[in-house]
Amino acid sequence: MRIFILLLTMVFSLNLCGQDIEVIDIENKAVKDYMADAFRTYSSSTDYRESVVTKYNNSSIYGNKLYWPAGKEVRWSPSAPIENIREIRITASENEDYTKGYTFFPEEKSASSFVIRNLLPNCTYYYKVEEILKDGTINEMTSGVFKTVGQVRMIKIDNCANIRDLGGWPTQYGVPIKYGLLYRSASLDKITANGKHDFVNNLGVVAELDLRHETKRTSSALGADMDYLRLDHSSYLPGMKNKNAVYTVDLRWILTKLMQGKSVDWHCAIGCDRCGTLSFLIEGLLGMNEIDLCRDYELSTFSLGKKNKRERGPLKSMLSHIKTFGPDNDLAQCFYNYWISIGMEKVELDYFIYLMLDISNINEITSHYNIPNNK
Repeated sequence: MRIFILLLTMVFSLNLCGQDIEVIDIENKAVKDYMADAFRTYSSSTDYRESVVTKYNNSSIYGNKLYWPAGKEVRWSPSAPIENIREIRITASENEDYTKGYTFFPEEKSASSFVIRNLLPNCTYYYKVEEILKDGTINEMTSGVFKTVGQVRMIKIDNCANIRDLGGWPTQYGVPIKYGLLYRSASLDKITANGKHDFVNNLGVVAELDLRHETKRTSSALGADMDYLRLDHSSYLPGMKNKNAVYTVDLRWILTKLMQGKSVDWHCAIGCDRCGTLSFLIEGLLGMNEIDLCRDYELSTFSLGKKNKRERGPLKSMLSHIKTFGPDNDLAQCFYNYWISIGMEKVELDYFIYLMLDISNINEITSHYNIPNNK
């Protein structure tokens, strides 16, 4: 008999100002188990033909939608007839007065439960559920507080797949990549109105970088007024070696959007190959180590069927190429030198790294690099 384990939350108790509150792990069980196993295995194995990810992309053990984050389930009892309810609004905020919060709107007005997802880890959230009637009356149905933990911030967006925040990964500089600025995903073409609200209003993603050649789209799926750039990309080592000029356009566009205070999502069709190659080059520049570059790449497997998978094998040749830019034992410098070799300027790279790492003094970055002449 097949046993389905649906793990919505991992909870335990935390004492906050004398009050025990629920703690929610944003990583679902499959992702958490994979992350631990991959770290152990890849730390001891240099054979890139060995991968563990398909053990965890298993619906018979872990359930479905494994590319979704876990979340906080809230429940309430409707207080008015369905025909009198205009909408149900759920707010989650780090502030007790609910300012600057995330808002969610269940599609069914008869809903009596909802799973709050897509929140930042390592934060305390106050939440409330409100029933808004057609006459303007607002009834607060329930409220509470919880804390989030975890690292991998996967994102659930209606009719979209394979979305995750690049933030949270440790770097060789001793600080993690910032959350909430850069996202990678599969195509956004079928995103719903609720999905657009979550991406734009909750996550602040207002810039879409489309890496596909097979579409004729000329404006963002997030809205005609959103920033949009579409460029024809290749992938893996051939892309890095033979069609690398496109990456300088990517990074300069991303940097411009970050400087404007805008978060960016880039994607191809399923968010694995073209998307994965750009992610690899950016993550390496920011100082992620070899194991974590592999783990992030393989996480896309959770959005794919059993017959389709992304294992770390292709990254071996990519890393070998990057390492030719030297020096030994400084992978971030190798990536940095690669970006210089394809046309990026030092000041651009330094400022991008400064924006993406939680380092208050840019000299901590710039003093690290020695750029070779005309490599």
